[in-house]
Parts: sequence; structure tokens; C-alpha cells
Amino acid sequence: MGVWQSITWDVARAGGFTAYILLTLSVAIGLALTLQWQSPGRWPRLLNSELHNFTTLLALIFTGIHVLAVWIDPFTSFGWNEVLIPFVSHYRPLWMAPGIVGLYLGLAIGLSTWLRPLIGYVWWRRLHVLTLVLYALVTVHGLATGSDTQTWWGVLIYVSSVALVGGLLLSRLLTPVNARSRSHPVIATLVGLLTLAGVIWTVSGPLQAGWNAVANNGNGSGSRIAQAQSPGQSTTQKQSGNQQPSSDPYASPFTATLQGTISQTGPAASGVITLRINATLSNGAQGTLVIVLQGQQTGDDGGLSISSTQVTLGQNATTALYQGTLTGLRTERRWRMTALLNKSGSSNQLALQIEMQIDNVGQVSGYVQGTPTQGQSAPASPAQLKIQSGRQV
Repeated sequence: MGVWQSITWDVARAGGFTAYILLTLSVAIGLALTLQWQSPGRWPRLLNSELHNFTTLLALIFTGIHVLAVWIDPFTSFGWNEVLIPFVSHYRPLWMAPGIVGLYLGLAIGLSTWLRPLIGYVWWRRLHVLTLVLYALVTVHGLATGSDTQTWWGVLIYVSSVALVGGLLLSRLLTPVNARSRSHPVIATLVGLLTLAGVIWTVSGPLQAGWNAVANNGNGSGSRIAQAQSPGQSTTQKQSGNQQPSSDPYASPFTATLQGTISQTGPAASGVITLRINATLSNGAQGTLVIVLQGQQTGDDGGLSISSTQVTLGQNATTALYQGTLTGLRTERRWRMTALLNKSGSSNQLALQIEMQIDNVGQVSGYVQGTPTQGQSAPASPAQLKIQSGRQV
């Protein structure tokens, strides 16, 4: 991951969670105010409309930071239409939509506060109730699209937020605050059932291994995949209209998504541990990619010092067109590899750039880019490659 991509990705994540926490506080303060949870007049009132409005404004600001960082992130490479129009995103379109709708709803609710003298208290209050819908949409969006949903601290944030807002909302629905108000047990029951349904969906969906592939409609990690040339057609052939296929489907630059598994065997008697990645290419070039890494465990930190690598690329599992080794390996958050392969019986070479995510049960998803080349220098020594400690496969 480049420095710029690291910055945009981290800012997008931090901005999203900060906006969500601020929205939680804003909704909670609003509910507390409707419950008339205020200190006596002789004490400073910590809960007041000014604090409510301030947290709402901050939530909108950090939402803007989140949207901007997501838009300029080179990994997903969204267009403005994908950021602003529901269901057109190439990345998890179904689950991006609640966030986009929530953005517009938040802007409308925020604008209504400034227009309250013009629209009147009744319409302002009706629009303000939609804040609860906004909160639900944003929660679903965060759970279904966030890359940190399965982390312990991500789960803690969502559980704390839902427990706080849900508890205050149920209290508001079941507790009359004055002689003119009444309880709403039916609505409270409906809220409870919807919350339970949300918990069941979260546990069976976003918290499950392999959710990335499910949420992204099987299209890998969600990286913007350039439209590759049809396998087997060179640029010259395309321009001339000659559609005769080549015997080498990787003769032209290509990009493809990959899906597969990673497995571990060993340690053997010699202490060697073997990691094997079997992946299938689609959405661009077609084929099978196999990566085998062997090495020794380094100390007690769980790290693995790689002593040998082998990369095989072919149209199927039994026909290897290219073979070679890794020239680079990084395992920060996502696995990023570079490889240099030689074509069997030819001097042609193929440089690969591979990026993948590995979930807790060994499911692999990501993308690969291939560039035909000739005469590149020999790969780096395998001894220079190391899987960082603590990486579970």
C-alpha cells in the first residue's frame, strides 16, 4: 500500500467512525432532552439544545471528511456518481446505498433546524423524528461496508451505540414525561423486534467470515478493476478488428479479481511450514493462480521467515503457462505481493502485482494485475521476505 492510499484509507475509516460516534451522541442527547433529563436550574445544564446542535454539526463535518476520503481513495476509486447516487457503486452497492440516503437525510434534518422559523415547529419536529431513521441507516451502512466491523473495538462501538440509543428510545416510548404525553408500548415492541432482527442479521452476516465476498456480490475486494482487454487479444489485433485468439491469454496487460483459499501445512520434521494459496481469476483474465510459500517460524512471535516461494499461473489447475517466484511481500492489513514469472518454453516474462484480503477462516479475495515484460532482473532473494508476526492464516 502506498503512502497516499494508506492516508486516504485511514482518514476514511477514522472519519466514518468519528461521525458515527458523534451521531450517536447527538441522538442520545436529543432523546435525553425529550425525557427532560436536565439538572436543576442552579447547576450548569450539561444537556442542552446547544450541545445537541453542536454534536450534530460536528457529525456532518466528519461525514463530509469521510465521504471526501472515500472518493479520493485510489483503492476503490469511486466516481462522484457512486458516492452521491444510491445503488450505482461498483463496491457493495446495496450496502453503500443506506449511507448515501442517510447523507441526504442528515443534510435535510440539519437544514430544517436553520429553517425552523420558516417551516414552523410542527414540521420541524416531524422532520426531526427522522433522525432515528438516519441513525438506523448509518448503522446498517457501517456494519455492512466497514472494514473494521469484525474487530473487537468495532463491535464494541456498535454495541455501545445501539445499546445507548435503543435504551433511551425505549425509555422515551414507555415513559410519559408529563400529563399531556402517553406511552407507546406497541411502537416500543416494534422497535425491540427490529433491533433483535438487526442483531441476528449482524451476527449471521457482517460478523461472519466471507462477508466481504457476499457483500461485494462476489467481485473480490472492491478495488476498482480497470476494464481489461479481452484475453488473447493484443492492442494491434483490437485496432485492426482481428478477433483471432492468441495461444497466450496473458500476452496483453490484464487485471482480474481473484477468489480462493489459503491453507497451512507443517511444521515438518525439519521445521518447515508451507502456506498454499489457491485462487481463481475472473472479471477480466480467466485462470488459476497458485502461490506456495515455505519458511521457518521465527521465535515465539508467530512470524514466518520465507525461504522459498513458487508462483504458478495457468488457464486451469493442470496447465501452467507461467512459473516464477515472489519478488516482494507485505502483510499489513492486506497482503501485497509482486512476482516475476517466466513463460514455459519462451523468453517472455510476466510481472504480477497482487493484493488480497484473508479472513479468519482462510478465504482469500482481491485482485491481480499482470504486465508482460522481457529481460527483467532476477527476483529478490526469498530470504528477504517475511510474514509479519501475529498474522493468522
